[in-house]
Amino acid sequence: MIDKLQQIPWSVFVKKWWLSAAMIPFIIYHLHQAYWVLRFNIFFSISYSFPFPINLENFLISNFLLIIHEAGHTFFGILGNRTLTILGGSLNELILPCILIGFFIINRYYKWTQFGFYFLGSAWLSIAFYAADAGERQLPLIGNLGSESHDWGNLLARWDLLEYDTQIAATMVAAGLLCYLTALVIPLFFYETEQVDLDLDL
Repeated sequence: MIDKLQQIPWSVFVKKWWLSAAMIPFIIYHLHQAYWVLRFNIFFSISYSFPFPINLENFLISNFLLIIHEAGHTFFGILGNRTLTILGGSLNELILPCILIGFFIINRYYKWTQFGFYFLGSAWLSIAFYAADAGERQLPLIGNLGSESHDWGNLLARWDLLEYDTQIAATMVAAGLLCYLTALVIPLFFYETEQVDLDLDL
């Protein structure tokens, strides 16, 4: 086994695993934030102190997910079902990364597939933080809406699950962790091939 590893050129190893290595500190900080949110205070979901450049990545992805979330309410609202309209924001946060993952896999963009799973993991954490606030409804809502507009507060109240908000959020964080781990190990299962044109005179 050691001999086989020694035969692998370092350039090939780096090319295959560099993105996984780069993702690790981002994943660690996001999971640490999730721990503080669930263990200590919901406001760490908006006030957690990320170092640079993780703070920039968090700003971009969080705001992009917020746009997707609000668009989901509009899209699912067309169906005319109140529960789906409320749930649509969170569903849309999950659906878009899944579509991207499918597109990347079909087209064999494996580095982008890793990003797709990372994006999906971030979406799960975003939803988890919202769900964790269902009972207390402390987080500020977009447009200065009142607590009666809290998506997960309304959903869990409808389903008589409000007392389990933290446990439900922890399950969502676990789903996010699974997506993050998938993003890290994708190079074990896929590899990118280079197309070579051979001009042979026979």
